[in-house]
Amino acid sequence: MEIEEIKYEDKDFPKALRTIENPPKKLYVLGNKKILNNKGFSIVGSRDCTKQGIENAKMFSANIAKAGFTIISGMAKGIDTAAHIGALKVKGKTIAVLGNGPNVIFPPQNKEVYNKILKNGGAIISEYKKDEKPEAEKFRQRNRIVSGLGLGLLVVEAEKRSGTSITARYAKEQGKDIFCVANARENRKGIGTNILIQKGAKLVLDPSDIIKNYTEKNCKQISIEDLEKDKYLDLSGIKKEYKEIYKILLKERSINDISKKTGIPIKELYEMLFMMELEGIIESKKNKYKVK
Repeated sequence: MEIEEIKYEDKDFPKALRTIENPPKKLYVLGNKKILNNKGFSIVGSRDCTKQGIENAKMFSANIAKAGFTIISGMAKGIDTAAHIGALKVKGKTIAVLGNGPNVIFPPQNKEVYNKILKNGGAIISEYKKDEKPEAEKFRQRNRIVSGLGLGLLVVEAEKRSGTSITARYAKEQGKDIFCVANARENRKGIGTNILIQKGAKLVLDPSDIIKNYTEKNCKQISIEDLEKDKYLDLSGIKKEYKEIYKILLKERSINDISKKTGIPIKELYEMLFMMELEGIIESKKNKYKVK
């Protein structure tokens, strides 16, 4: 797949970015350039987040994508990655805005997400040339593009000081709606979202609180449990003999639990789990197994 250069003057350049301060002069695009002018919504949050934050990001993203929005995020570890995955699970479109060249996958463990975005008709974009390496300032700068492409911005979970607060500041300057998932006072990883709510961001309890602001469409809400059902799973890259195990390991389970649910004898199961772990499909911790 070739990288395409789209200049500010070109017809395919995102209209949403023409209205922001300091728009990029050009974008380097891998994948489906047509979605750059789709109705988009941005979802961001901290790299260092909680399990609940990951689940919230997936659930909100999946529902917003099902309502017809292209999900925009930065493919960083944590909430950003979960936002892309949520859209992919419901076969929605998603755009990853990088803080490095589009040929560079960062973090490296996001190679599978990177490839699935492209395979599913999404796009990888950057204002940096194809092989430019990631740098802190580049990530800060790319945040204006993440917020600029969306009609609004959802902050799922963020610490008091994080790159997410920079994205929220850009969104405010761009006149975007800012939504936040409230976090428990004890959760230091969510202090940033609570501060944003104090400053005027809109508190959301479920995806419909966002969707109703932009569309009359009434979508049946998808829960995190729904996302784990077969119809939302992409099992195309999983060997036939592993699929049954893979589906139940979306949640962490012991080998006894896996054996009970699949009917596979423990002796045989040990060998299969060993091979799945060797192939990088699952991981184990304290005698429990889970999909990576």
